[in-house]
Amino acid sequence: PGAGLKVLDISYNVIRDMTPVSLCPNLTELYIAQNKIKSISGLRHLKNLRKIDLGANRIRVMEEEELSGLENLEELWLGKNKIEKIAGLSKLTKLRRLDVQSNRLTKIENLAAQVDTLEELYLAHNGIDNEGAKCETGLALPFTKLDTLDLSRNRLTDTSPFAHLKSLSELWISGNDIKAFEDVEPIAGLELEGIYLEYNPVDKEFEYRKKLKEMIPSLNQIDANLIGGLAQHGYGS
Repeated sequence: PGAGLKVLDISYNVIRDMTPVSLCPNLTELYIAQNKIKSISGLRHLKNLRKIDLGANRIRVMEEEELSGLENLEELWLGKNKIEKIAGLSKLTKLRRLDVQSNRLTKIENLAAQVDTLEELYLAHNGIDNEGAKCETGLALPFTKLDTLDLSRNRLTDTSPFAHLKSLSELWISGNDIKAFEDVEPIAGLELEGIYLEYNPVDKEFEYRKKLKEMIPSLNQIDANLIGGLAQHGYGS
């Protein structure tokens, strides 16, 4: 009976073993968030999958043997697990969105296969510092389509890991340890539209918003505030 299923949502249960999803070979979307799954299983032959949500489970490892067959996967959501390392993505050459926030990461790595496809990367609430954000197989790569990057609530001390990411339009790095404007200076050459920098020591600086706008003239949003009032953005007069 599973052969006809295209979308399966079994989130918010107490599932411990996801292996039976292998009985649904034609799935394009799979949602198993908020369960008690400790390991990824049953996926290796689901070649039609385009989106998987495994958030809020107990997963520790991104299994290469399970993920490598998912050649059409575009979105992988793994937030709120116990993952210590980004791995298993070497065959996922169509991946556009990756979410590994609220895990146990200290490095951004093993993303070489996504250098020309990745558009959104969500890694908030981890333990990533500047060194961990500069790995050769991670953000140091010349991503061509990366538009949105979320590294809020990590251990960053400056913006140097992002200086070369010319395609970025949204950079979310609130709640780190960026202390002064000279630590923001590396991204002055980017054409960002929005930045979240609040809850860093630098947000206490005199004329913080004004200086940021002068440094990055393309900005139209700083933290939760639109620049120039709502009218400038088409929200009433």
